[in-house]
Amino acid sequence: ESLRFVSSDIMFSVALLLLVCVVASAQNLTIPFAFPLFSQCDSKWGDDIMVTKTICEVGCLMSSTSMGLAGANIPIKRSLGSTPKTLNEWLKRNDGYDDSNDMYETVVPLIDPARITWPDDGMHKTNDLSYETVRSYLDKGRIVIANVHDGGHFVLLTGYSEEDGDTFAVNDPGYSTTSYSYSDDVVGYRIFDMVREE
Repeated sequence: ESLRFVSSDIMFSVALLLLVCVVASAQNLTIPFAFPLFSQCDSKWGDDIMVTKTICEVGCLMSSTSMGLAGANIPIKRSLGSTPKTLNEWLKRNDGYDDSNDMYETVVPLIDPARITWPDDGMHKTNDLSYETVRSYLDKGRIVIANVHDGGHFVLLTGYSEEDGDTFAVNDPGYSTTSYSYSDDVVGYRIFDMVREE
C-alpha cells in the first residue's frame, strides 16, 4: 500500500509539472530546471506543527525550500524524499526554527553539507538584485526563493520571461499563482546553492 501511495504522489507531481510546462510555454517562460509543486496546506502535512503554528498557516518558506531540495534530488529521508513533512520533521529535530516559526536558513545545509550551501549572498531582505542576475542564478541551478505579498509570503522561482524582463515563473506553496512580477511583487530573496543529482 505504501508503494501505491508513493506512486500516486509521483504521478500527481508529474501531472503538476506538465501543467506548469504548458502554462510556461503559453506565457513564453523559460524553465531551466524542473521542481515539484508542494502545497503547504496539503492534507499529508498541512496540519503538522512547526513550533506553535502549522505548515498550512506559516510554512511557505520551509515548503519552498523543500521543493528546492526535491528538485535537486536531495533526500531528507531516503525512502520518502524531500517534502514539507520530512523537512519540517528534520528541522524540528535539529533546532531549525526560532520561537516565531521562522526557519533558520543556516541549518538547512546540515541535511547534506556536501550538496547544500547557504552562501554569503543567500539573504536579501530587499529586491536588490537585477532581473538579469536572478535569471542567471536560475540558469545556473541556484535555488532562489522570492519574498512576495509585501514580505508576507515565499515562493520558489522556477523560470523567467525572456520577452518582458519582469515575469518570474513560480511554484507557489500557498496560492494557485504561477507567476509574479519582479518589479511589482518581489521584495527580497533567499538563495541556496544545491548540487543536483539526476
